[in-house]
Amino acid sequence: MKLWASLCLLLVLLAMAACGGAASAPSPTTRAKDNTPAQNKEIARHLIREEYARWDNPTQFQCLDKLWQAESHWNHTARNKRTGACGIPQSYPCNKMRDFGKAYGVDYRSNPWPQIAWGLHYIDKRYGTPCKAWNRFKRGGGY
Repeated sequence: MKLWASLCLLLVLLAMAACGGAASAPSPTTRAKDNTPAQNKEIARHLIREEYARWDNPTQFQCLDKLWQAESHWNHTARNKRTGACGIPQSYPCNKMRDFGKAYGVDYRSNPWPQIAWGLHYIDKRYGTPCKAWNRFKRGGGY
């Protein structure tokens, strides 16, 4: 259901942009090579506000920030040469994010939107909150 909500939001944002309307949210079509870690964090904040409202507080974002800073430095082109894990959330195997890339209409390997959306979805389903995922990470062995 949340994936569909993301797709609907994407369509609204794209329609607003096409019509010259102001869209305050970042765009999934932003060229990935231009994204900085700060821009990637803004995407995460946007998706949290839209899809994970119960996480929309400084504590949960600080946990997410620490987790993904440790994993990839918020670099959407990050790749672990030893394991093959990739992207901001260090998905292993990397192709777990493929369907999210298709949903956003972008390459999941080079665009931060599907990586962040997949990572938030994974954290939600596996741990419930970013702080629980961060606590697991701190014990060693990933999250």
